[in-house]
Amino acid sequence: MSEDAWPKVGAAAGIVAGILLILSFALGPSGAPPGFDDSAAEVKSFIQDNRGEMQTAIALGFAAIFAFAWFLGSVFYRLKPAESDARLSVVAVTGGLVLIAGAMFGTIAQAAAIYHVGTLDPGVVLGLWDLSIFGYIFFTVGLAVLTGACGALAIRTGVLPAWLCFYSVLVSVYAFVVGLVTSFSETGAFSPSDGPLGLIAFLSFVVWLLAMGVTLTREPRRVVSP
Repeated sequence: MSEDAWPKVGAAAGIVAGILLILSFALGPSGAPPGFDDSAAEVKSFIQDNRGEMQTAIALGFAAIFAFAWFLGSVFYRLKPAESDARLSVVAVTGGLVLIAGAMFGTIAQAAAIYHVGTLDPGVVLGLWDLSIFGYIFFTVGLAVLTGACGALAIRTGVLPAWLCFYSVLVSVYAFVVGLVTSFSETGAFSPSDGPLGLIAFLSFVVWLLAMGVTLTREPRRVVSP
């Protein structure tokens, strides 16, 4: 078996994670999620009406987290040889772990609200829903660190294609700004619950995952010209 066989498998896991996230979005609730200005009764009603779709999205998200965690190994495998001290490559992996932690926290809180929505008090459901939203806000912290470290190292060393370097930096800056501003926004475009700018950050992450997955699957190690 080739030395790069397992790194290619890990890189392909990034593509799988991106596809799973797309499916979780497509098969999830079709309506707009509740905002911070919606009442506890409205949040509970939304979850009850979309319980099956939300359970499907959570199951797909579970699988996506597994694939993404595997993918991080291939990211480190590609980045580490490009620097002598492995500093930015470790930062990138740390950002990926923070991303996973935020996604898991948000998913766990949302799952608790979904699976027990019939027996929980509306106020408790609202609290769990809000916790899930703030979990996903901290998802953007990990995204900013992961893509920023990848982009910075790639610009300095050429370890990734130039277009992917600058896209990574763009995603990093966007994710950081949106995550920071949404922490103070209850309504409007920056609202973390139903604002479109958070959705754009999620879609930007999916595109980055697919682009990195394809790039690393084709070339898991940096090829240095003699």
